[in-house]
Amino acid sequence: MRSFFVILLVFLSTFVFSQQKPLAETYQASNGKYKISYYADNIIKLTFTPKGYNKNENVSDAVILNAKATHPFLKVKVNGDMTAFNGKALLINADTMNGYYGFNFALETGEMIFGGGERALPLNRRGYRFNLYNNPWYGYGEGADNLNYSVPFFTSSKGYGLFFDNPSKGFVDIGKEDENVFKAGFSSGELNVYVILGKDYQQVLQSYHKLTGTQPLPPRWAFGNLMSRFGYTSEAQAKDILSKMQHDNIPVEAIIFDLFWFGDSIKGTLGNLDWINKNKWNNPQKMISDFKKQGVHTILVTEPFFVETSKNYKASKPFLAVDSAGKPYYLTDFYFGKGGLIDIFRKDSKDWFWNFYKKQMDVGVEAWWGDLGEPEKHPSDLYHNLKDLKQKRLFAADEVHNIYGHNWTKMLFQKYAQFYPNKRLFSLNRSGFAGSQRYSIFPWTGDVSRSWSGLKAQLPILLGMSMSGVPYVHSDAGGFAGGEGDNELYVRWLQFAAFTPIFRPHGTALYETEPAAFSFPSEAALIDTPWRNYAKEAIKTRYEFLPYNYSLAYQQEKNGKPLISPMYFSFPDDSVAVKVEDQFMWGENLMVAPVLEKGAITRRYYLPEGKWLNPSQAKVLQGPGWMVDSVTIEKYPVCIKEGSFIPINIQDITNPTALHKRKAIGLVHVASKHRSAFQYFTDDGTSKNSIATKNYSLVEFKTDGIKNNSSEIIIANKEGNRTTSFGIKCFFVFPSAAKSITVNGKKVDFRSREDLPTAEFEIQYSGKPTKISIQL
Repeated sequence: MRSFFVILLVFLSTFVFSQQKPLAETYQASNGKYKISYYADNIIKLTFTPKGYNKNENVSDAVILNAKATHPFLKVKVNGDMTAFNGKALLINADTMNGYYGFNFALETGEMIFGGGERALPLNRRGYRFNLYNNPWYGYGEGADNLNYSVPFFTSSKGYGLFFDNPSKGFVDIGKEDENVFKAGFSSGELNVYVILGKDYQQVLQSYHKLTGTQPLPPRWAFGNLMSRFGYTSEAQAKDILSKMQHDNIPVEAIIFDLFWFGDSIKGTLGNLDWINKNKWNNPQKMISDFKKQGVHTILVTEPFFVETSKNYKASKPFLAVDSAGKPYYLTDFYFGKGGLIDIFRKDSKDWFWNFYKKQMDVGVEAWWGDLGEPEKHPSDLYHNLKDLKQKRLFAADEVHNIYGHNWTKMLFQKYAQFYPNKRLFSLNRSGFAGSQRYSIFPWTGDVSRSWSGLKAQLPILLGMSMSGVPYVHSDAGGFAGGEGDNELYVRWLQFAAFTPIFRPHGTALYETEPAAFSFPSEAALIDTPWRNYAKEAIKTRYEFLPYNYSLAYQQEKNGKPLISPMYFSFPDDSVAVKVEDQFMWGENLMVAPVLEKGAITRRYYLPEGKWLNPSQAKVLQGPGWMVDSVTIEKYPVCIKEGSFIPINIQDITNPTALHKRKAIGLVHVASKHRSAFQYFTDDGTSKNSIATKNYSLVEFKTDGIKNNSSEIIIANKEGNRTTSFGIKCFFVFPSAAKSITVNGKKVDFRSREDLPTAEFEIQYSGKPTKISIQL
């Protein structure tokens, strides 16, 4: 190993500030070239090019900021062998590492490192080494360290983040080999790292989103219940199950069709991409239209592989990735059959591939599911042509592996913009890269085992991904692979999923199609009683929080805020919260502690400083401290932070029209002495450009808190040109009983509960500022 940090530190120490500086500072040393570029007042980019290194292309589009021509107020100071950025000590040292190239960073005693994408590992990844290589893992559970979606972005408890914008095969060693060193190595490509400084985790993550982008609003229906399984084998079966869901008053926003829509078997059909069996799929256009009339959208799976037994294999050959001789690469050990992989980096390949999507959208398909997008089979001697990215050589699979799925999702996003400019893309894909969020990716966590270990693994995966800048990660609710038909597990998983970005029960249910595989239904209407009722309650909970959830989506696009986050993110100064990994915050206001043990009768959880409403216990609890709740199959801890405003749905969830028009909402408020606010977002739920054109309504609920036994709450439009008026059913919780309530000076009647000091009353918001005054 060769170390070059002394030269680099001397270089950094020569910087002086000026209002007129070039885009980057460069320095040629005996071992290579160093360059520092400035992107924001708290973001710099360091690039190292070793002498003789000839694969330094940057083929990633993750970063959307441009380098600044003038230096920000960023202070670089050398003290011994440490470099300080605005007072944050950080050793940088560039190395060659047994065939990899990259950087070393000094770790302080007690420093914690978070992020890196999908890992079923503790949230603090210090002490671990893992690959940066998107990897399928069938039937995984706790401890799975290399899963489908790697993101080379990490945050430190010491007030900085590191983003390595390199999609090649790589690794990180976070204090495993040397407990005081964070190593990051890559096999090819530009060797760079963006250093992001911040006063806390929130500033670092929001700065990362400024660097790589936020996620556009999903279609509103995507926050509802998505009906899915592996897989529906005929129109009759899909319609029958939907009918059972409707008979049980279970709402369904979409039906997701796995690979049987284009073939009758699992193997040998990838690449057909059309309704092959006319007996099972007699009239797809009418079927999709019938679903649409019921408010149900159609989503189809596609894969980037074309096997030789598919009807399109011959036509696909000019568009496939190639071998070293430039001929279509022939996969011989692929589970689904021998064949080839589409070269997603070529414009002509993408145009040809898109034709299959366009054909199905012409008959009414609404959204897409891209599977096997790592890609699942991607041999190192396979090559891609990046000529359309202005590259002059072929790139081996390992050099671009981690941006294959990213470019696939990007293709769909760009094609939607071209052909359906006002339609929001919903694209399921289990693999991507930094920046994929800009292209409306909705990743799921792969083929998790249908087990309690699989459920427990979802918390570090979802929370780690969210802290890696991937907002809409979610799981196959109920589990996907194997299992024993555990109804309790199914219910607990749905309860957990109700407070995650996407709610999509999905699992293997092949039955006679593949008798050797264990089958279990993913649709709540097919679950045995009494478990069915508990599953329905979980779905009802999902719909109850739709107004709150959709408002979180606005905050993600506008401000880069996560929907789901670990406790340490919201409470960075709480030394206990940083160690709590089996509960999380949903938005900034709800603490969720899912039940993760079979047969549990109690649930222990931690509440940070302040008061918290526990609705299921009808108690206001005081933090900080550990709490223990008795739990039943239908009851688990969800606590509301004091000061919160939570808009909730009070419409009939089985009536999509009434549900999405929302003529009235509920509003839960837990009063506090502190100032607080919440912004309630509404739009038409479908238009891609609603925020850009201000065709939305942003209504703010705010208060300065309780002062002298009184409180004032102001409701007013904050932004947007969309006129709005709606009823509000208020449910307010106070530290003591309310004596009187007025709305714009007029006294209103209210109801109280005996078990809590509450006030329940109804008002009409007309779009004009409304003041609610409460005297305690």
